[in-house]
Amino acid sequence: MAALFRVGHKARLMQPARVSVNVLTHGHCFDGLVSAVLFSRLLRHLEPARHHEFAYRSCGYGPKLKTIPKGWLGADVNAILDFRYVENDRLTYYFDHHKTGFASTREHATAVDRVRASSGKRTLHFDPSCTSCAKLIARVSSDAYDHRDASLAHLVEWADRVDAARFDSPEEAFFARTPALVLADVVERHGDSAFLQRFVPILQQQSVDEVGKSEAIAALAMPLQEAKTRFLAAIRERGTVRDDVACIDLADASLVPAGKFATYVAFPTCRYSVILLRTKDQLKLGVGFNPWSGKQRRHDIATICQREGGGGHAVVGAINFAHERITEARLTMERVVTTLLAD
Repeated sequence: MAALFRVGHKARLMQPARVSVNVLTHGHCFDGLVSAVLFSRLLRHLEPARHHEFAYRSCGYGPKLKTIPKGWLGADVNAILDFRYVENDRLTYYFDHHKTGFASTREHATAVDRVRASSGKRTLHFDPSCTSCAKLIARVSSDAYDHRDASLAHLVEWADRVDAARFDSPEEAFFARTPALVLADVVERHGDSAFLQRFVPILQQQSVDEVGKSEAIAALAMPLQEAKTRFLAAIRERGTVRDDVACIDLADASLVPAGKFATYVAFPTCRYSVILLRTKDQLKLGVGFNPWSGKQRRHDIATICQREGGGGHAVVGAINFAHERITEARLTMERVVTTLLAD
């Protein structure tokens, strides 16, 4: 809406300043999607007199994106959400909760020093104890900026629940029935930049249940059910259990990975899972702790993955390889399994 300014005794209608905004967020991730929604609302709250033109970009960990290119931070306002930090003078906002969001303690300390020296031109919010980036943004919005958006509370709850795997059983999450989980499934498969550009604005206007039940999401979700059935069958067929570590090598399998809790549906008593997958763009070695096993976690998975060039959280992480590095990926898988088997 245009703003009304008074000049002398005359009033004139002036258009608000147009501001380009680049939002770089974790792609193919429900938490990354919701984080973009919350940040967009927050920025509009902080700058109500400006007209923001948002561009959303999906960021994925892997050999094709070892660091964020400088050109991606070329807007008037640039934000990185739920993704690895990069030092850049154009960075305006940073929100993340991954333990490995910074490559080192020194990088984190340097970033903090740059924030202090930037005279308010850059803000950094990092809390690896937070269970989701969406929850972190909601908390910071309330505590630091006095902005509480009740209309997004349900969306934040679901993002936090999905990212923290807070379900009664792996079956509840894998066999998604609720609209929010259906949407989360679709995002995991289809959440590229074009998807974010389309659905982030929609989720600012409609509830997560409305979007999850929409014809557009239903059309994308339907093929995923068959893919999840095939994926679960392959895990059961190819997987083995060593002590209490489920090991699944699907690096040479031509199937669509679908449903990140499938290993715990197939092997409910395992303490950890290590699965090597072939995606369209890369090989992905996923490592996770099974929260439904009834067993205590003995290892920090983020630390294990970081040693091998990956990252993540204390309970889940990943390491990515180019397709041609399959031998290296399998050797890494064996090292990770050996580490998890050690006391």
